[in-house]
Amino acid sequence: MQLKYIAHMMLLTGALFLAGCGGSGGAGGDNVTDNGGDDTSPADCQMTELDKQLLKAHNQIRAQTRTCGDKEYGDAPALTWNCKLAAAANAHSRDMADNNFFDHIGSNGLGVGARVKYQGYFYQVVGENIAAGYGSVAQVMQGWLDSPGHCANIMSKNYTEMGAARIDASGADYPSYWTTDFGHR
Repeated sequence: MQLKYIAHMMLLTGALFLAGCGGSGGAGGDNVTDNGGDDTSPADCQMTELDKQLLKAHNQIRAQTRTCGDKEYGDAPALTWNCKLAAAANAHSRDMADNNFFDHIGSNGLGVGARVKYQGYFYQVVGENIAAGYGSVAQVMQGWLDSPGHCANIMSKNYTEMGAARIDASGADYPSYWTTDFGHR
């Protein structure tokens, strides 16, 4: 089976919806908050090694000036990990893997805004990058950077928090499904 590497991005700002495909400068450390500043996060939220790698990779990228397509972005402040965004990302990657589909709209008809609210994350701005088929953090990050829209999501100073997940799938069209949810409350 030949793998097709696919990535999508989504951004929600209040009632404004933008979707596209291919659409203090942190030092890249493990800048972590386990609950994003409120005490209603999942009690069992602990960052895995993969979570730490994803957060570090995003923050290393944000720490540098970068061109996404034809737009230049200055360095952006480091993101912090948010367990509610991670839970929403995990649920969406699991849904795509279990139900063998690839889309920002879940099998229940809900998009990223509804998914993060379901987890108790009430946002001013929220966005999402998804990908399928990538085997490592380095590969998925490069795929997102090669896409102007995904790169812009990663570099956006509008986001202050993130959560992400990779779910491996057997019997689905792709061997892995990735979701990163970005937000700012």
